[in-house]
Amino acid sequence: MMQTFAKWLVLLVLNLVALVVLALLIISSNNVDLEFATYEQAISTGAIDRQAPPDYSPKSAKDIHSTRNLDNGGEVVTFRYGSDFDQFIAAQVVAPPWTAKSLGIRLGDNDFTDPNELSYFPEVALYRAHKAGKLLINRIQRTALYID
Repeated sequence: MMQTFAKWLVLLVLNLVALVVLALLIISSNNVDLEFATYEQAISTGAIDRQAPPDYSPKSAKDIHSTRNLDNGGEVVTFRYGSDFDQFIAAQVVAPPWTAKSLGIRLGDNDFTDPNELSYFPEVALYRAHKAGKLLINRIQRTALYID
């Protein structure tokens, strides 16, 4: 009788483990994170062809981080930039300053928290074939945050 109980207990534990693993697979994030040290590295891996980072990223872009949500197709891209992005920025329509927090974005860095350093562009198309997104620029740190 004890052996039968032990067998049932083992089966119960195995079923519980299987259910937990299945739940974790279902609940797991559907985000794809990509990081590149430079624009050239992103090009060499073919990431530009797969639209990460955006088509209009400056060639001076460094510390590129892209997170794409596979469920809704949205993307958040951050990067540092050089003077080659200044002309693109100047051609955009500036809106009143926002911070990353006011846009509902939580970031691990502080580059997008001081509205006095930021320029906000609510309708920017960094991708040729996509709808416009939001671009937040830190003019002092020369960092950019793009939300598709």
